[in-house]
Amino acid sequence: MKFDDKVSVTGIYQGRLMLFIMELFSEEYVCKRSIDLGKDDKLAVHSIINSGNSVYLADSYNNKIYKYDYVLNEFSDVTVGRDPRHMAVDKDNMYVANFESDNISVIDLLNFTLIESIPAGIKPHDVLFNKNNDKLYTCCYEENEIIEYSGNREIIRRFTTEGKPMHMFMFGDCLIVMTYFVNGNVHTKINFIDIKSGKIDKTVLIEGLASDFDIDYKRQLLFLINIVDKNLYIIDIAKKEIFNTIFMGGYPESLTVGTDNMYVTNSKKNQITVVESEKLITSKVINLEFTPGCIKIIN
Repeated sequence: MKFDDKVSVTGIYQGRLMLFIMELFSEEYVCKRSIDLGKDDKLAVHSIINSGNSVYLADSYNNKIYKYDYVLNEFSDVTVGRDPRHMAVDKDNMYVANFESDNISVIDLLNFTLIESIPAGIKPHDVLFNKNNDKLYTCCYEENEIIEYSGNREIIRRFTTEGKPMHMFMFGDCLIVMTYFVNGNVHTKINFIDIKSGKIDKTVLIEGLASDFDIDYKRQLLFLINIVDKNLYIIDIAKKEIFNTIFMGGYPESLTVGTDNMYVTNSKKNQITVVESEKLITSKVINLEFTPGCIKIIN
């Protein structure tokens, strides 16, 4: 039977932090691989990405990037800067935003070795490579700005954001940035930045704290989870406005967009909630035997 999507998921099982390679079916899953990363209080996996046949994990506790090749069943690691948060790849290299050392580590993907460190602003949280213009971007949390780098990794421009930038996606000529700002309480803003001018076209305010977001490029929708009101927010990218919300409950932790569905991990319910991308309704819930954390589609 053909599975709907294949995903990598981190989770805690019996006090151990695990990485699972899973095939998702209608209301169940098949675990193809499970990797014991260690005691859950000795690691802090902040994010994961998938590239080629490998899953990469950023461990902000031990200042390491882990690589797991699920075809060869091989595991390796490399030490980077302090408190690595998020990663991005081009065809040859990986870029890692190091929150506490204020730089970006460059890793050669073929040999999986550190080859360079690029200066960044104060507390870089996310990093993005735009294959359309071969430029690199990082968001500097403490400076409310985005730094743009040339192909030879020199700083070209700095863009100002409304709020402290956390996560980024590129959509055509629009850089979409999720920021936090304090107005009595912490809230979230989505900044739509024209990459040509470097100016903000529009912002969308979300009351509460967003933990993760992802883009459905085919349907031109932005999905975002709010850990305060427990809702999944759906934003129309063309109109730059909130299109719909779906209540998740529990503690929605991470999300990822698949072919026909998008998936939200819920660490309080030990579940993955499945949302149909066309109908924008919760179609099913997959119960897990572990407490899930990060989730990413394997293409």
